[in-house]
Amino acid sequence: MITEPQSAGTPVEQSDPTRARLIEAAGQVFAEHGYQAATIRDICTRAGANVAAVNYHFRDKAGLYVAVLKNSMSASGQPEPKDIAAAGGTPEASLRLMIGAMLRRMNSNVTGRTCHMRIMVHEMAQPTEAFPRVVEEIIGPNYLAMRHILSKLLDKPADHDLTRLCAHSVIGQVVHYAHAGPVIALLWPDLKMTPERLDAVAAHISEFSLQAIQHLKETHSHE
Repeated sequence: MITEPQSAGTPVEQSDPTRARLIEAAGQVFAEHGYQAATIRDICTRAGANVAAVNYHFRDKAGLYVAVLKNSMSASGQPEPKDIAAAGGTPEASLRLMIGAMLRRMNSNVTGRTCHMRIMVHEMAQPTEAFPRVVEEIIGPNYLAMRHILSKLLDKPADHDLTRLCAHSVIGQVVHYAHAGPVIALLWPDLKMTPERLDAVAAHISEFSLQAIQHLKETHSHE
């Protein structure tokens, strides 16, 4: 049973050095061993904190786990992709903005992103009891925002199968450049994910997706 973590939104909690050390240490332990094998004792030893500090700040290991993932996702200091997309004046512009934001976030070199990717590899291979909360609190809101953008482009409801299929197709293209990094490095050794290259890849995914979406809209217009 997963309990809700203690709120971490106050300035005092956000600036608490013990909380910060716990998140940093937990990121390393979760990345090395996965959620199931990681222990609170090991995390607290690395953080130089008392075991009771986890209960105080996060309620339980699952709460700490979600906090680690949230921290790594926001480590670049950039707004959520859904918030960046909201600035688009048209659905096309919103999708371009969202794809760019997602791609830059997943390929960020800021501290913590390597641990984040290793944790997510563990999670995808062997989902944990915390995974529903990871999806609900971290992945779900951006997924919903993308579906709303695509529903306008397709003229279909956000929960329509075609809308969902397009969302997964777009996300799959973005995720490929993050999770398949080692394979891409061997297949395309000259590819270096510089900011300029990231912009070019984002533009390609956007154009590729928009063209496909327009074709699908025309094909399914009478359904």
